[in-house]
Formats: sequence, C-alpha cells, structure tokens
Amino acid sequence: MTKQFTALKEMGFSDPLDIEKFSTRTEGNMDILKIYLRRQQGDWFSKSKKFKFKRSDKSVEMGTRYGAASEPSGYFLRAIAELESLVKVEKDSQTKKQVLLEEIDHLEQVMARKIEDLRRQINEL
Repeated sequence: MTKQFTALKEMGFSDPLDIEKFSTRTEGNMDILKIYLRRQQGDWFSKSKKFKFKRSDKSVEMGTRYGAASEPSGYFLRAIAELESLVKVEKDSQTKKQVLLEEIDHLEQVMARKIEDLRRQINEL
C-alpha cells in the first residue's frame, strides 16, 4: 500500500489495515476518537482504543465584537483523514440504522457485564 498512515502509526497502530471503524465525539474542550479493530478469531468482542485530543481556543469576530470558539487539533484532523481513507463511510440510512442498533446491542452487553461485576463486588463485602 502506498499510503503511509503516519498519524495512525504514531498513535500505536503498527498495521492500520486492522482498523474496522471509528467514531468521534466532543466532550467539553476535548475531541474523543474511538477506533475499533477487526475481531480476531476466537474474540468475543471487538477491541478498541480511545484517544483524547485537546481543542485549541481561538477568538472569532462576531459582528462588532469578539467571541471565544474552539477548533480541533491538527493531529486529530490528520488522523480522521487517514481513517476516512481506510474505512469506507456509507451514508445509506439503512446502514446507519443498522450501525446504531449494533451499538445499542453492544452497550447493553457492556452494561450487563458491569452490573454483574458490581453485584459480585457487593456480595463479596
């Protein structure tokens, strides 16, 4: 493959082709990037890595006065560009609906395991 994926390699992905999908969100002054790896044979769940990028503050002109705004870091934007070239993003609404339903199922499984673990810890007290 001719593309180097330097940002992804700097983030610790020795083989970026193992990346299956990614998601982004903003929380406060941080951009959160979660990268999901392809499941290996015998794995129950996909492995994922989460990265946080601080947004940079800047002043923007708002008519006759200035206001505060923030923008994503350049490193975050380079990583997103590389990920988008790796992962084909389909905009079909049925595909998006299926992805959201799968995320809900995964979240339910994670929450069930966490609740079970908390109950076990309570019983051990």
